[in-house]
Amino acid sequence: MSTSRPAGRLERQWFFWLLGTFVITHAGSQLIRPMVSYRALGIGVSPSDLGWLAAAFSLFPLLLALQIGRWVDRYGEIRFLLGGNALMIVAAFLLAAAPSMAAILAEFAILGLGHLTTVVAIQGLVARGSTEASYDRRFAQLALAASFGQLVGPAVGGFFAGSGSEQEVSNALLAGAILCLIGLPLVGLLRPPASVAAARATRSPGGKDGTQLLAILRTPGVLRAILVSTTVLSAIDVIVAYLPALGEERLWAPAFVGALLAVRAGASMASRVFLGGWSDRFGRRALLAGSMAVSAAALLAMPFVSAEAGMVVIMAIGGFGLGIGQPVTMSWVAALARPETRATALSVRLMGNRVGQMGVPVLAGLIAGTSGAGAILGFAGLVVAVSLALVYGGLGADGRTAKAASKAASGPTSKPAG
Repeated sequence: MSTSRPAGRLERQWFFWLLGTFVITHAGSQLIRPMVSYRALGIGVSPSDLGWLAAAFSLFPLLLALQIGRWVDRYGEIRFLLGGNALMIVAAFLLAAAPSMAAILAEFAILGLGHLTTVVAIQGLVARGSTEASYDRRFAQLALAASFGQLVGPAVGGFFAGSGSEQEVSNALLAGAILCLIGLPLVGLLRPPASVAAARATRSPGGKDGTQLLAILRTPGVLRAILVSTTVLSAIDVIVAYLPALGEERLWAPAFVGALLAVRAGASMASRVFLGGWSDRFGRRALLAGSMAVSAAALLAMPFVSAEAGMVVIMAIGGFGLGIGQPVTMSWVAALARPETRATALSVRLMGNRVGQMGVPVLAGLIAGTSGAGAILGFAGLVVAVSLALVYGGLGADGRTAKAASKAASGPTSKPAG
């Protein structure tokens, strides 16, 4: 008993510092991303071209996501957490002075690569340093930390952006770089439990990327988890990319748009507080179906709500629904993956996210040319609604609780849940 208490305290300290690191770096990235839209609009880019920004954020990382996951599995999470954070810092400083759309696209791609690298490393740490029975709780806490970062980042960005002048937007981007810089010392405080090193000692298979990708995708339940994750995150990206354009159409100040993004993040954070208990009680199917229905309804209503107070309410409802899909699919994929390939499997999930982030905003941008930003948000709601019908019809046995699914996935004779 005397030796278990210090170990438990060290593990709690490790996870605390990990959450703190994620809050800071996520706040920085979520500050930067909407400010890049304002930066592009300020140099004359049309709203219909903003979708290419979201694509740039996703495309370059998409090409490297699987390899990054394999490297994290083999060489450790901490060094990639440091490297990803450094890339985000460099990108933010460059974006603050970007003179053209070409420069913005290139630098935004670097930001996307840094963001993906940090996320894969952090999710890999959580998966390796936690028991499968605690996945839903810990991934919910990780998502809660992300929500807090999403709450703080846009609010800080709105403060620095002020009226939206070119200099004020540059100041906001520099503030994002400084936030990411603050996160670097926190990484040095991370002391992961011994289970992380033990899991990494079992090296991931040395086969080709394509072979490993197919093996992961063939795991029962993984494709459905990726589908849910992709549609939810794409909807969030459409909101981040096109809410500034909607604000321009409706003459909203950038500070109010930042406040709306903060409301969405705050509502997502609220939905994640008790997510572990909800998963045990209702099961993943009910959580996923209910959250997607709520978020789809809110997005579909946005084109028809013009009052500022009404948009606050709609954004809160939509954010509450959008907050559930990501942590549930993280724990779902981690429970299905083999211990030595968990970072790789989570990177495959992120690859699916990036495909959605690349494709859905570009499709939405085609709508923007003729229908305006409000129709884009409605389109995102339609995508979520269609995906809800597909996913709900195929989840089947995944109505079990998350702990039961984890137990089944780790049992010696059980088939994977899904």
